[in-house]
Amino acid sequence: MRISTFSTYETAITNFNNMQSSLANTENEISSGIALTSPSVNPTASAQVLVTTQESDINTQYGVNQQNTSDALNTADTSLSGVTNILQSLESLIVEANGPAESSANKTAIALQMQSGVSQLMNLANSTDANGNYIFSGSTVGTPPFASTSNGAVYNGNQETQSIQVDTSQQLPVTFVGSSVFGNIQVSPNAYFGTPSAGNTSTATISNATVTNAAPVTNDNYAIDFTSPTAYNVVDTSTGITLSTGNAYTSGNPITVGGVQFSITNGAGPGGIPAAGDKFTLQPGNQNIFQVLTNAITALKTPVTSQGAQSDLETALTQANKGINSSLNNVLDARDQIGNSLQQVSSLTNVGNKLNINYQTTISDLQNVNLAQAATQLSEEQVTYQAAQKAFISTSGLSLISMLR
Repeated sequence: MRISTFSTYETAITNFNNMQSSLANTENEISSGIALTSPSVNPTASAQVLVTTQESDINTQYGVNQQNTSDALNTADTSLSGVTNILQSLESLIVEANGPAESSANKTAIALQMQSGVSQLMNLANSTDANGNYIFSGSTVGTPPFASTSNGAVYNGNQETQSIQVDTSQQLPVTFVGSSVFGNIQVSPNAYFGTPSAGNTSTATISNATVTNAAPVTNDNYAIDFTSPTAYNVVDTSTGITLSTGNAYTSGNPITVGGVQFSITNGAGPGGIPAAGDKFTLQPGNQNIFQVLTNAITALKTPVTSQGAQSDLETALTQANKGINSSLNNVLDARDQIGNSLQQVSSLTNVGNKLNINYQTTISDLQNVNLAQAATQLSEEQVTYQAAQKAFISTSGLSLISMLR
């Protein structure tokens, strides 16, 4: 068989090109440190790297969520720590005010100090996190949870919480229901407390309610929703059921709902009559801390001119002291929840950090070049290439004439 000179040269050029390409790839691997320079190099390893990278990215995002959760919970705990300090300070003032030797001037001064404390407490109750979200508004993080009223404050948040996904199957709440932290203070088993909504346009007021018939009492919350200046609906807000509609309104007339009786009275001036959209709520036997403290402040500012007035003052102060203790328990419960959540976050973060190391190790093993092996391979390829060059030079110069010489 005859092999043409052209075929010999074409084969040699192809072989040299392949060897040069292999040398270039090996040199590139050594300089970049990456063995998987393209999926075609090792399709199986490339697919494993892609899957592991995706898992690593998800784990990294959970790490970010865990840090955000930790930051939010620490902010909440700092606020609640301040709440605890203020409540303890107010408790000391109440004990001081309850002394029989305290003069009216001293009681008025104590009332002013307490008012300052209530203002500080309100600021903490309306605390926000680093993103400007209200911590104690439940899930309505854009709404200030508490608004001042004439008899304390009203809660404007909801009964849900906002949570962050911290793991594949776990979410942790980072906001709190303000009415649970600063409210739910049992002050009387047989009384309902009326509160006008902060959004009312009128200055009409609602009285506290008393139980007139114990049989139908359910301990539910109620709302009186005005549809016009002369009509209102009654809603059981605990169940969401509308109990009655189109009730005729007359200022000061008694209203009976679920065995309790109260009244709504027009305020002074043209804006005193309830308007459509005005709302009044009734809470069974409990108040928030702002209402409790405001009652005590009002009692301290009221001149004691009789034994009955002194008794009323002592009752208000005793009630305030009990309310503070209840509120401190509520705060303690919230801080316990925060502590437990922070422990979970810490544990998840430790696991996530270990997973990240494992992911990076796996990716490195699959993707990065073994420098010792690559250097040996490069040396072998260079020797082979040089030998091939010498062999080609030697053989390409051979011919029949040169053999006969």
